[in-house]
Amino acid sequence: MVQLSSHDHFTYTYALKAASLLLPNAIHKGHEIHARVLKTGHHADLFIQNSLINFYSSAADIASVRRAFAGIARPDVVSWTSLVSALAKRSREGCHHADLFIQNSLINFYSSAADIASVRRAFAGIARPDVVSWTSLVSALAKRGREAEALAAFYSMHARPNPMTLVSVLPTCSRLKVLNLAKSIHAFGLRSFGGHGSNLVLDNAILEVYGSCGDLVSARHLFGEMAERDVVSWTTLIAGYARNQSSEVAIAVFSEMLWDGEAAPNEATLVCVLRACASLGALRLGKCVHSCFLKNCIGVDGLVGNALVNFYAKCGDVGMSCKVFTGICCNDLVSWCSMIWGMAMNGRGKQALQLFASMLCQVVRPDGLAFLAVLSACCHAGLVDQGLMIFRAMSEVYGIMPQKEHYTCIVDAYGRAGKLKEAESLVQGMPAEIDGHVWGALLSSCSLHGGDKVESECLSGQLLEGDVSVGGAMYALVSNMLASGGRWESSHSVRELMKARRIRKIAGCSWTEVH
Repeated sequence: MVQLSSHDHFTYTYALKAASLLLPNAIHKGHEIHARVLKTGHHADLFIQNSLINFYSSAADIASVRRAFAGIARPDVVSWTSLVSALAKRSREGCHHADLFIQNSLINFYSSAADIASVRRAFAGIARPDVVSWTSLVSALAKRGREAEALAAFYSMHARPNPMTLVSVLPTCSRLKVLNLAKSIHAFGLRSFGGHGSNLVLDNAILEVYGSCGDLVSARHLFGEMAERDVVSWTTLIAGYARNQSSEVAIAVFSEMLWDGEAAPNEATLVCVLRACASLGALRLGKCVHSCFLKNCIGVDGLVGNALVNFYAKCGDVGMSCKVFTGICCNDLVSWCSMIWGMAMNGRGKQALQLFASMLCQVVRPDGLAFLAVLSACCHAGLVDQGLMIFRAMSEVYGIMPQKEHYTCIVDAYGRAGKLKEAESLVQGMPAEIDGHVWGALLSSCSLHGGDKVESECLSGQLLEGDVSVGGAMYALVSNMLASGGRWESSHSVRELMKARRIRKIAGCSWTEVH
């Protein structure tokens, strides 16, 4: 028996190398070490698992190679290379029935390495692809953002799809918002693999598509029909409601989850609930979720930390937002953006600028969203000069071309400062297409400062001719401006145009938390 002085992965690796020299008892000794790995709980150690694959490969024990590989939750490039090498070696020794398995493994290996060209070459080299081959191809394309190609491969399959094939293609339905295809896949799954509950992974994948595509009725119906539900099922449903502006229902589903006791919420569940609380301004409930993180020893870094920063900022508790932000071990770009947005939406423009400067000092490269956050802060704080300087730096220093949202911020900043001519000049010189948000910022400025020339041009050239799609609030603003100027007929015409186009002004609402 190989004596192990400690249980680190280096000890196991050296023990396996020593066992490989103990022929003819190498396999027996290797199995003893493998058993010790499982007994001591080191089976999740990727380094040890890869060493086991290499050991069994050197001993030509292909069955054990496959078992060791199957026990790896997330194989890396070394894992795939070791598997393919073992199988290829065995194939050269005369075991030709392993060829298809090798080729399928190659597809998965190249997929993990993001080498789509090699994925296609490996697939093309298969004389008779089976369902595993097709599934591996579809999965590889879908994971690498080749949604259209993934769907094309799915449609051209010459093998009957299995549940994993459907699970592989469903994410493309989410990203492309192809709801009808998702429903067809759902129906195919029911006919081919039994009713709901026959495959929990497939049911959860379909549930995710319905939530992503906004079909909450189908999502709720599927959830109710599922014979088995886990924490992923509950979290997916909660996320679907939160994503589609139904935060109250999302929180109600969370309460149902706790009451049901079918599955305990995990980190992802609590993050989804926290985002729902942020959109509702439900400060007390969000604090309860925060305490759940602390009670369950869940660190407030990464996704959790960013969600907490965003939550407290949206609820107006800037102090707690800053406290969480400073407690994050390694702030990424999302953390900085969340904190800058928090300062901007709470009227702390100068602090937002200071944060932006600190982010640059930390050598965190800003993106378009970061610039939008700091420009919004400058706009609401009346810091026009600083906003213009940052706006120019976007393209001149960082090579990021301003989008319509960035132009809207500058137009709004000019307007709030009463510089209507500068705002009009910027709008007329925009390289991007002018949309309703830009005109909205300009019209609001006209309404605030009594501009007339720009208002008339916006009205006649854009809204009345229908070149720009704007909401009901914009029509109401134009109508009110015309009425304030005594142009009653024009004001009435705008109202009639709203009716003809079936546009309604959405009533404003607010939430107040009581007890």
